[in-house]
Amino acid sequence: MVIAAGAAVLIMVAGDHVQRTQNPYPVYEGEGLFGNTYPYTFVYFGDTRPAEGSQSPEVFITLLAKINELDPLFVVGGGDFVVEGTPQDFDAFLETVSVLRSPILYVCGNHDDSSYYTSYLGERVYAVTYQNSLFVILDNSKKVLNESQLEFLENQLRKGFEHTFVFMHVPPLDPQGTYCMIQPEEFLEIVQKYHVDYVFCSHIHHLYEENVNETRVLISGGAGSPLTRQGVHHFIIVRVGNEITYEVIPL
Repeated sequence: MVIAAGAAVLIMVAGDHVQRTQNPYPVYEGEGLFGNTYPYTFVYFGDTRPAEGSQSPEVFITLLAKINELDPLFVVGGGDFVVEGTPQDFDAFLETVSVLRSPILYVCGNHDDSSYYTSYLGERVYAVTYQNSLFVILDNSKKVLNESQLEFLENQLRKGFEHTFVFMHVPPLDPQGTYCMIQPEEFLEIVQKYHVDYVFCSHIHHLYEENVNETRVLISGGAGSPLTRQGVHHFIIVRVGNEITYEVIPL
């Protein structure tokens, strides 16, 4: 996993803050990464890539400044940070995002999916535990979740954390039925079985909010990429305490 904070980028592939498990994917102890704060806030945004080239859009640069003003505990980037996943693209993106004062966790998007991804942004699939919360990051950049990821997700959810959040780039559902996962049924069965609080996705350059039984699905792809479906540029701030609330911040 890569956690970026300020101008420094820390690549954590082992060490004291990794929980050793039987799963093929790492689980990180958030207290070692973020400290101890409760209640806390985190920010989610998705789809920051430009229409072409390597330079991040001005909207995304404005978004980063607003996040710094809010000073969340950490940030989750929902994918499609670059156009083609080349070293040049990743270098430019990391230079832009280095202004963030909060650590950032990355989700792999379809535009990011390249052989260079892990060298620049770290693990594609992992989990972070923090206080009474579980955060699971999955890689469905090819529109599917393989069995090992679904097993990893279920094994983490069995731990029984009070608050649970799942992140992936491509949404399981699209209100217009176009830009979504292939065969999402097993994933949706798992999140409903374990009463996942929130599923955060991007990929569609718009904002959708929908309940799937007790799970809130948020599709947020308005962090700088060209908008679709008359969307608006935005990001989401989530407040976690005895209850979970969130607010969409327009740009």
